[in-house]
Amino acid sequence: MAMKGAIETRNYEKGSSEVFSAVSKALEDLKIRVIDKDEKAGKITAATGFSLFSTGGEVSIEVKALPDGKEIAVTIEEKPKMKTVATDWGKSSRDVKRLFTKIEEHLGIEPETSKTVEGKAGKKKDKQTITCPSCSQSIRATDKFCQNCGAKLSH
Repeated sequence: MAMKGAIETRNYEKGSSEVFSAVSKALEDLKIRVIDKDEKAGKITAATGFSLFSTGGEVSIEVKALPDGKEIAVTIEEKPKMKTVATDWGKSSRDVKRLFTKIEEHLGIEPETSKTVEGKAGKKKDKQTITCPSCSQSIRATDKFCQNCGAKLSH
């Protein structure tokens, strides 16, 4: 049986209020309903909607400074709303990745879109990769749908 829900933590070298603001804007952009927000405690509770393709999810976000004081950790956890769901087929994981992508967009952090590879002569050159606009995972130029999130791709 697959695991229910998803949890991920990422660290940012930004100020606490700047990161908290980016999280709030990302939730608004993705139309995720905020239930409770406490900037002082660094906690946000939100919910994704119920639809034909989803049972909806409960989202918990924690924004806190790391002990070194140089980085802010953002932990996002999403669980299906319905307790009877045995698996969410990766929906929670995709939602968490989409939320981090939006947060990083608001923080001005560029997603990694190219990789360096060595050519036959030993010289390094950039190899462009195409990413899904929905979940930012690598896709092939010939793909009609994203293999990770199922989004329809237009090339």
